[in-house]
Amino acid sequence: MNYKITTLAENSVYGKGLQGEHGLSLLVEAGERKVLFDTGASDLFIRNARLMGIDLTDVEYVVLSHGHQDHTGGLRHFLALNSRAKVVCKKEIFNPKFKNEHANGLPHPEALDKSRFWFVEEETEIVPGVFVFPQVKLVDRNDTHFEHFFTEIDGEVRPDTFEDELALVLKEGKSVSVLSACSHRGITNIIRAVQLYFPGLALKLVLGGFHIHNAEEDKFNTISTFLGMKLPKRLGLCHCTGIDKYALFRQQFNDRVFYSYTGWIETI
Repeated sequence: MNYKITTLAENSVYGKGLQGEHGLSLLVEAGERKVLFDTGASDLFIRNARLMGIDLTDVEYVVLSHGHQDHTGGLRHFLALNSRAKVVCKKEIFNPKFKNEHANGLPHPEALDKSRFWFVEEETEIVPGVFVFPQVKLVDRNDTHFEHFFTEIDGEVRPDTFEDELALVLKEGKSVSVLSACSHRGITNIIRAVQLYFPGLALKLVLGGFHIHNAEEDKFNTISTFLGMKLPKRLGLCHCTGIDKYALFRQQFNDRVFYSYTGWIETI
């Protein structure tokens, strides 16, 4: 099966009359099936989709990577547009979230129809070949991105370790592709979880944000060293990775690396 991945919203944009924002939304087409991965910070991804001639009313599932507003801000707009899609996420996504003292969690959770949610706790194939991975062990704690983030659990505000985070995996024959939004629990840890579940399968594509735009050199080196050993055929960077870090990855891995800006289409 071939997969088509379209970046509907991202921080950067080039041409085509599209717009960007600090957020991320990816549309995955698996044959005739459509899965939306995150909804950006607003309804911008819907407006961009219209400009690109993409119909979002036939999306079957919207998968939420975690509860931050720049990934869930467009959810209520999408649910108003699409009356049938299920929302796939972890139940912890409803816990209030903060960056330092500022709220940045799922907007207006009280207004959402909970009957449209499908809470997952284990690896699940939602359409043929498309899996959600809600369990990512912190094997390498140097590749985690929890600084300045907090969540409220049972009325207590505590450091956020992103128990709500999940990744999207596309399986094709003897290879897998991994999509992550912010990789707060670490892209290296996410890849380890996927390869443990699918032993022996090659990495065809890794695409997403690695949350290292302000990271120290040792954190970047942890990721680049790991990818040097597990290098996928294609490495797509976006959102919270940082343009400067993209340039470093490009220097290291050359033409395997691309930036998935708003409007980018990747076929695998």
